[in-house]
Amino acid sequence: MFPSFILTVALAAPPAAPPPDVTALTQKLTSTNAITRSRAALALGALRDGAAAAVPALVQLLADRDPFVARDAAEALGRIGRPAVSGLRAALAHGAPRVRVRALMALSQFRPKDRATVVALSRALSEDDDPEVRRWAALVLDRVGLTGEGLIANLTAALSDDDTSVRLSAAVALGKYGAEAKAAAARLAPLVKSDDPAVRTAAAAALKKIAGTK
Repeated sequence: MFPSFILTVALAAPPAAPPPDVTALTQKLTSTNAITRSRAALALGALRDGAAAAVPALVQLLADRDPFVARDAAEALGRIGRPAVSGLRAALAHGAPRVRVRALMALSQFRPKDRATVVALSRALSEDDDPEVRRWAALVLDRVGLTGEGLIANLTAALSDDDTSVRLSAAVALGKYGAEAKAAAARLAPLVKSDDPAVRTAAAAALKKIAGTK
């Protein structure tokens, strides 16, 4: 009876309040002083997942008028890691491309493997109008480390992107998946003759990894 009682109380208890330092730092994120906002963001990032309660405020800061503050917010969210995933995923639908890029930069710092995030990344790669967003989506997908949810198909389609940097990032990402990306080999082969030397090198390296990985 006693252990069950403890479990019942624990389940019924309200969520723990964030530590006082997290609360104070989160309040500073709304300061009118950009340096104060930036320092607060970096301090929260240093707390890693202990600063989970600050994620909503940090996500809002991705759209900060000061680019350095927005950069530091992205860095902080990346260091907080998994507790920030849903907020960063929501930011991929923001109207401003710079905010979507910053969200992707944060996601690139760790390896989100949940289905919803992989789907969102694949959609950004295949549908976003901004080439920088598509490039960063490919960069994040090369770090996910798993296939499925159309990941390989979308990276393969990105090999025909109008933007050279997106084609390059997609080729590099496909190489990371080795034999799992064998369906992309036919689309990679023409890129070995690309006018861009970086794309040629990336395509050749990816084909080698696909053929040589057992």
